[in-house]
Amino acid sequence: MLSLLLVLFGVASGSRADSNLSAYADFNSSTGGRLVFGTPFARACFENAGPGVREMYDAASCSGVQSDYTDEATRIDSLGAYINTQWETCQKTGEQCLLDATDPTNALAYSPPAVCSQGSVPPVGLEIASANDVVLAFNFARNRSLKVVVKNTGHDYKGRSSGPDTLALWTRGLQGISINEAFVPQGCPTSTTPVIGVTMGAGVTADVAVAFAEANNITIPTGADPTVGLVGGYTQGGGHSKTSNTMGLAVDRVIEFNVVTSSGEHLVANACQNADLFFALRGGGGGTFGVVLNLTTRALPATAVSAAVVEVTPTPSNVAALLDFMVNNSLQLAQDGWGGAFAPTQGLLSYANPLLNETAAKESVASLQALATSLGGIFIYEYLPTYGAYFSTFGIDPVPTAVPVAQSSRLVPSSLFETEDGRAKLLSALTEGFTALPSSAIFANTPFLAKDPGGTSVHSAWRDSLWHVVLSAGWSFNSSLAQREAVYQSLEDGIAPLRAITPDAAYTNEGDVYEPNWEETFWGSNYAELLSIKNKYDPDHLLDCWQCVGWLGQSDSRYKCYLPPPS
Repeated sequence: MLSLLLVLFGVASGSRADSNLSAYADFNSSTGGRLVFGTPFARACFENAGPGVREMYDAASCSGVQSDYTDEATRIDSLGAYINTQWETCQKTGEQCLLDATDPTNALAYSPPAVCSQGSVPPVGLEIASANDVVLAFNFARNRSLKVVVKNTGHDYKGRSSGPDTLALWTRGLQGISINEAFVPQGCPTSTTPVIGVTMGAGVTADVAVAFAEANNITIPTGADPTVGLVGGYTQGGGHSKTSNTMGLAVDRVIEFNVVTSSGEHLVANACQNADLFFALRGGGGGTFGVVLNLTTRALPATAVSAAVVEVTPTPSNVAALLDFMVNNSLQLAQDGWGGAFAPTQGLLSYANPLLNETAAKESVASLQALATSLGGIFIYEYLPTYGAYFSTFGIDPVPTAVPVAQSSRLVPSSLFETEDGRAKLLSALTEGFTALPSSAIFANTPFLAKDPGGTSVHSAWRDSLWHVVLSAGWSFNSSLAQREAVYQSLEDGIAPLRAITPDAAYTNEGDVYEPNWEETFWGSNYAELLSIKNKYDPDHLLDCWQCVGWLGQSDSRYKCYLPPPS
């Protein structure tokens, strides 16, 4: 194994790096040989490679990479790939290993003099299979002064699961999902009322969970992208869905975590033991307090779901009409149980309602149907017998894949929808933002009607907000530094009018990379308690990520590939 590591690291035996390589070999052996190299996904297409990049140019392998370049299912199973590619790269220097997502066969991206660079892809990772693997990895990282990141499926808008010169703890392989019809959290009194609990490993994705729920006649709400790992940052950051209005956030339903902390403790966290850690993991963010191996969530009963879909040609007048209608009618739609997503500048809307019966639900969106008809568009209403049937028919909205993306977002309080003046201000701010950044969307995925279970650490603004608005922009594979900086500046400018009227909160998982006052914006009054818990369970801050609780700040070498904040 040592000789293989010497070859892969490109270091001759007898050099001063031998002791380091020997340590890696011992570490690999102690974990059953699951140490893997973070080879950039498109490596096989590049004849030229930068320092530290493993593997070789291979035309046949390149053909496969090109075919699968925008395939989410392929990307989530590669340590060196992320769903969006901005954090595969070093944005500050332009070092990267990307193809042209619009045409992966475009030779301009990979032919000489193009160079495949490591960028922000972790050079080495450990495929986590057990709690002991995590303990060994933390000890190894501490002893070698390595930065640590936690990576699951690679859905990451803020670079928290990647980083140059980091050791990745890769949890994608933690599969397994099971149901307990009478689950009681460990350590709780025998008098505790049992619930139907579903325990899932960290690597279980939304599509797997939905299929499992369907097979067991229960409901597990998920986000709209089928390849998101539910246990990682999705749930630990909050976890919204198109049915959050009535079913709540993912953190609202979690009843137990199985977690390993950086000090090497393998803990169960629930309401009856390690309750402070349980609180932190229910909204405090992923990759921060420990490595979650699995969680148990409370299953919801099987339920029918109504779907309402609108498609109109996105002419300026149609976009304005759709946005105006939604600003002025969303409060009533939310009170009726509707939630979902719409992209005004694309003329698309997809809503769901698990609350009303078929007749009431259809009547509730009659005015929306009339709007679609008046705009010459399409309106679809369908009553699906289960959440799984809804998810497979209307619920899936994969994110744009293999392209660099930057975002800025706000939670919009329901109070803005309650007055004519508030709606006018909101409409003006949205019109300005969406005109400047048309690749943006509005999500009615807040727990507006759902009962607050208490004990979560998400920002309290989630409970009285109606919308989660996300402004998005991107850049091409061959962008310049100036172009990347311009994208972030456009987000700063575009979100400013909306931020001015929604000063309280935004969603950490889909927030602005350069969000000012991020502690208050993402966690509000919970931040001080979260920081105390962070210092208790990770006193050395071995786990550190961008704008995460206890973040060390941009001056740390872990963040050398981030751009300076826009003005």
